[in-house]
Amino acid sequence: MFMLAGLCFAGIVRGPLLSAETPHEAMIVNFRTANPCVGQVKFRETGTTDWRFASDSKSSTDHAIEIALPAYSNIEYVLLADSDSIGPHFFWTAPEPGVMKDFQFCSYGDSRDWHIAHAVIIEHIISCDPMFVTHSGDMVGDGNDTGDWDTYFELLSEDYDIARTAPFFYAMGNHDRESDYFYDAVRLPQNPSGTEEYGSFDWGRIHFFFMNSEIDYSITSDQYEFLSNDLADASANPDYDFLIGLVHRPFYSSGYHGREENMAISLEPLLVANNVDLVLQGHDHIYERSHPQDGVIYIVTGGGGAPSSTIFWWLSHCAFGYNFFHHLNFRYVAEEHKLSMFMHNYDNDIVDSLILINTPIAVQDQSLPHKHKISAHPNPFNSYCRICRPPSWEGEQDIEIYDVTGSLVRKERLVQKCCFLWWGKDDSGADLPSGVYLAKFVPGTENAIKLTIIK
Repeated sequence: MFMLAGLCFAGIVRGPLLSAETPHEAMIVNFRTANPCVGQVKFRETGTTDWRFASDSKSSTDHAIEIALPAYSNIEYVLLADSDSIGPHFFWTAPEPGVMKDFQFCSYGDSRDWHIAHAVIIEHIISCDPMFVTHSGDMVGDGNDTGDWDTYFELLSEDYDIARTAPFFYAMGNHDRESDYFYDAVRLPQNPSGTEEYGSFDWGRIHFFFMNSEIDYSITSDQYEFLSNDLADASANPDYDFLIGLVHRPFYSSGYHGREENMAISLEPLLVANNVDLVLQGHDHIYERSHPQDGVIYIVTGGGGAPSSTIFWWLSHCAFGYNFFHHLNFRYVAEEHKLSMFMHNYDNDIVDSLILINTPIAVQDQSLPHKHKISAHPNPFNSYCRICRPPSWEGEQDIEIYDVTGSLVRKERLVQKCCFLWWGKDDSGADLPSGVYLAKFVPGTENAIKLTIIK
């Protein structure tokens, strides 16, 4: 009763909006009140009876209450601000980094101005029941217009409950204008410089990092130093199955804006050197999935509500393109070390998909960092697969490919080249059927990789 008596009389005018810095051990409840006051959150693990409480440390109109929580748990919470209350609502915390647990999440970008289209996309995202959502920037049309932000947050947490039940993670877009209004509204992961402009977080066995294309990313910048250190640590960690980046301006795009050349010159070598698997981009109002570019797949997902672009000529890097509103649904299956992506269009039909597999196998030395492991892209594949030995391996080697019965189906000598382009054929040149195959380099360390042909 003492804590409730200390709260001032004020209504909740925005929120709650969930965010997180370390989502496996805490969640942040962000909201705004009409007048300065001390807010409070009561919460408990679903199925338990004892409520716990957390409150602001001082009176304010912008609130960010962090609540400490167990990993991979379903949490029930109620937001209180004097006589006003919102809830109960429910959300999931992340598995601890490296822990094998299934989960799914959604991604989209460029929601901007057409709020009816944005609302439809949000309805589709809700139907996927994601644990969290990523946004690749341009949340609003004009980041300097507080009314645009009010409309954006109202849609996410009042018209719909998605931001009350799933934390959002953001990359800043050019239309967002690095707005203080946005940074005051939600607390994001902080980087060592003490800012929220770029950063990273873990969700189980996937490491996410978000880049900021709207501020300095040159090799002398704080952002570059952070990304260099963060990706080096993540790529050497065998507990991660995938590394996924988030950025607004694209490294690869067939759209009107196209490739952000200066950013690509500075940052793309970091992505390639650290075996990043996937980068989610925005800026162009299309969907586009690239062929692997030096092992990295780039997806433009700018169909969240901004005026659609029309692309008549897709560039050579493009594996699949689409010109209208959409969102992405990702499903991670821990036991299979598999991440599946499904692109849903404006009718919520699945139009494109992608499967990434990072399966440890018996002959693979899991103590080896990624830079000492064999890589293969794309995998699974239906036409060809680029199989690369680590740069640390030198000299002549044979690549041997076996089927599931253990029979050798292909052997090739590599002298100087570090990669072998396999078209799914045996030594006679005949096409091999769909199935699982094993590739290894001989002589070499006890290291191999599973490959999947899908036809």
